[in-house]
Amino acid sequence: MLSPGLIQRQSQSLVMTPQLRQAIAMLQLGHQELTQSLQQIAELNPLLILESTDTAPNTEPADPASELHDDDPERFTSGSERPETAAPGPTLHDDLIAQIHLRFPVQQDCAAALYLLACLDEAGRLPEAVSGLAVELGVEPAVLETIRQVLMRLEPAGLFTRSLEECLAVQVEQKNRLDPAMKVLLANLDLLARRDWRLLRQKCQLEQDDLLDMLTEIQALNPRPGFDPRQPVSPIQPDLILRKNGPGFRLTFNHRLLPHCHVDLEMQSALDSSTDAGRQLLAYANEANAVIRALEMRRQTILKIGAEIVRQQATFFEEGLAALRPLTMRDLATGADVHESTVSRVVNGKYIDTPRGILPLRMFFSTALQASDGSTQSASAIQHRIRTLIASEGDYILSDDALTTQLQKEGFAIQRRTVAKYREGMGIAKSSQRRRLRKDH
Repeated sequence: MLSPGLIQRQSQSLVMTPQLRQAIAMLQLGHQELTQSLQQIAELNPLLILESTDTAPNTEPADPASELHDDDPERFTSGSERPETAAPGPTLHDDLIAQIHLRFPVQQDCAAALYLLACLDEAGRLPEAVSGLAVELGVEPAVLETIRQVLMRLEPAGLFTRSLEECLAVQVEQKNRLDPAMKVLLANLDLLARRDWRLLRQKCQLEQDDLLDMLTEIQALNPRPGFDPRQPVSPIQPDLILRKNGPGFRLTFNHRLLPHCHVDLEMQSALDSSTDAGRQLLAYANEANAVIRALEMRRQTILKIGAEIVRQQATFFEEGLAALRPLTMRDLATGADVHESTVSRVVNGKYIDTPRGILPLRMFFSTALQASDGSTQSASAIQHRIRTLIASEGDYILSDDALTTQLQKEGFAIQRRTVAKYREGMGIAKSSQRRRLRKDH
């Protein structure tokens, strides 16, 4: 028979204090949004001093990877709550990242596309040949060129090109106006610059009126699509820097991305907590110290998760994209001894500068398939291999059956229907369609 009564029970729980919420929010923010947030906090807190990294001391430890350890989030309990700040509006760079994620479902391809985005110069073009970039990234040049061809046709069209001629040609192509005469005109932009109309008409085999119409079309194009010629392109700034160190690697935190924060000790030492003004200054001091501790927690957590990524994906840094091993956020969280949600927050919008280029942390995670020898293979690695095989096709076009046979010879336990699903997911045409396209060209 149930009867009312008092029962005393002991339990442990984590109290989500305002300061802990602030620390978690800082962990998720990118450096640009975080810098803006710190500036807004400092405007309202006279004890929080921000110094430019140009003049701030270098506080990076000699061996930061050795300092990676857990922090107790409950120790961030001082200070007053400050509302989170709105991030700046989306930029062309943000829009391109979103388009890339939608267009490239395969992680290796997405990572390669983001790498090419980081290589764009102030005109939105690639200053280096694809063959050289492919060597740095550890990918076949034909695969990277296939990815670039897709990127050139994102919105706005004409980015990721290697020359002004190619940039204008893609834009004309999008308007379905890239006929043979236009190709000749674009191949002779030097004559256009010299205003050698007679030779241009001769090469294009056009009457003067038709040539003038084409010149009008050219003038309506953008040689720097999407980029303000008065503003330089801001390259991706990595949060972590990985460099070779003897037989291994050395990982450091890019502390120059954020302003150096410290408390105004002179003002803090002068406060008198017995007065209203002194009590307000004390609240400011508590808040400033909480911000500084939260920033340090963010630095150590990003370093810790970055170090675990480097440890588990070491073969990628040595061999390239094809060596990307299967890794889930849960697996990495277990290895780093953190919560899975912490991993998700850290990798969101964060980048690492590696010997293979500046890459998003998110690209190192993928699903896994079981190989014929009992080991696991990254689904992204399999998709990458399918794209490589198709990109390397000669006169013999590989059917899905042929692709399946080749992959099984290489040790992948994969069925034809999975190969077809992966191929379709990557936007690659069937073998019959590829064969017709090859004949047309």
